[in-house]
Amino acid sequence: MTGNPILVNNMKKILISLFVIGSFWFLLPGNSAAAASLSGRIFLQVQDKGQAWYVYPLDSKRYYLGRPTDAFDIMRKLGLGVSEKDFYAAAIKAPQNLSGRIILRVENKGQAYYVDPVSGHLNYLGRPEDAYRVIRSLGQGITNADLNRILIGALSTGPGPVVTPPVVLGPDQKLVQFSWKYDGKNYLLDEVLSKSLYTQYSGMSRVLTYRTGEEPANMRDAFYAMFLTPRSGDGTLDKVLNDLKKIAAQNNLTGDKLVEFMMAFVQYIPYDSAKVTGTNLPNYLYETLYRNSGVCSDKSFLAVAMLRKLGYGAAILDYPDNKHSAAGVACAAGESTNGSGYCFVETTNFFPIGVVPSSLKLGQAESSNQFNALFDGSNLGAMEIYQRTTAKSYTGVSQTMARAEVIKKLVQSINDERTDLNTISLELASDRNNLDALRASMNSYQASGDINAYNQLIPQYNEAARNYNDKVANYQLKIDIYNGNIREYNSQTKSFYQQS
Repeated sequence: MTGNPILVNNMKKILISLFVIGSFWFLLPGNSAAAASLSGRIFLQVQDKGQAWYVYPLDSKRYYLGRPTDAFDIMRKLGLGVSEKDFYAAAIKAPQNLSGRIILRVENKGQAYYVDPVSGHLNYLGRPEDAYRVIRSLGQGITNADLNRILIGALSTGPGPVVTPPVVLGPDQKLVQFSWKYDGKNYLLDEVLSKSLYTQYSGMSRVLTYRTGEEPANMRDAFYAMFLTPRSGDGTLDKVLNDLKKIAAQNNLTGDKLVEFMMAFVQYIPYDSAKVTGTNLPNYLYETLYRNSGVCSDKSFLAVAMLRKLGYGAAILDYPDNKHSAAGVACAAGESTNGSGYCFVETTNFFPIGVVPSSLKLGQAESSNQFNALFDGSNLGAMEIYQRTTAKSYTGVSQTMARAEVIKKLVQSINDERTDLNTISLELASDRNNLDALRASMNSYQASGDINAYNQLIPQYNEAARNYNDKVANYQLKIDIYNGNIREYNSQTKSFYQQS
């Protein structure tokens, strides 16, 4: 009796695929009564400033896509919640019943997507600019006459959507729409600002003047003070702060969380890249708000002014070697940047308070996946501190440091596991070669009719095969752990930098 050798499982290569799907911001509504074929479509009113309308598939009526806040309400009330299973199925090929719908990933932070009824593709609705891109790229022009054939949907105040009419502005008014993200949640704020007040600020001097013999003790301190002080009678910053506090109160954000929330508002104000290559004159606070843009100095002025009004000690942190400015919020000396007593607040991009960017691109901070020197500002060069004030201290940096330590340990585990996996992979390759050699010898004996020699190799081959299979199972387990840590690292890193 020759016996049968144990079947050997072929070692499978495990492909580790990492992917990121962004979080949602606001959506687009829709309804149409003219024809079912228009359901789910986005139309641009070409004879009326390209105003956008969305045809809601369930009642075929049209809904006006006005301000981002309107769109957000429509997304929340007209969006269809789907499971992750259904979402991934729709990502491959959206079923007909989802055509033109706004779908919400209820099992994944409510991330929102618009299903294009023409192509069937899913279009991510992230921050306002993402949704604007969707509207402009997928919207089709329509005349007033044709649009009027589609009934306007009636929006209820109950479970249905609530859409407010477009803001009616006076001749001296401008609507500024701010959007930002904090702790995984998106926020919107509309402010109506004065054009004439902006003109007044635009005409103000940006040169420090003083009388001979009355030179300021610190020229740069005096220069910065010009931009931190609003004009007499300008209560814009107070109003913005009060509006932000109302939003924060609705979300139970107080203390350190309120500081972070306010700084996120500043960080998400768009960076003015064009200004970097121009004259780059500093903005007054009102100008930064009115333009809804600024460079590092402009946004740092705004951050410092807001911190002071919140009752916190603050300062301007300058890095002449890199021509970069940041805000500083008072914090414990042992946790502060360079022992200065102030925690670094990057304003050109979202960074947790205390984290110093490792690199700049055209003056704008870039996030990094390196977590070893997040709180060390030496990479930006020598630090100079201006406009120091002392008051309440921010204490949240210790939690940020703890989060960074968790990520660092994950990185170390991943690196160790990768080294271990590489070692086991080489061992498996060697073991496989030995198995193949034994199998070749057995085949040779069998072919030559030397059954005795063939049978003598069977126990050796079976033992080697068992050991190989056990090692493959162990390798697969380690790969599962490694992949789990990769996913956790991706999740932690995205959360740390509020990435989509």
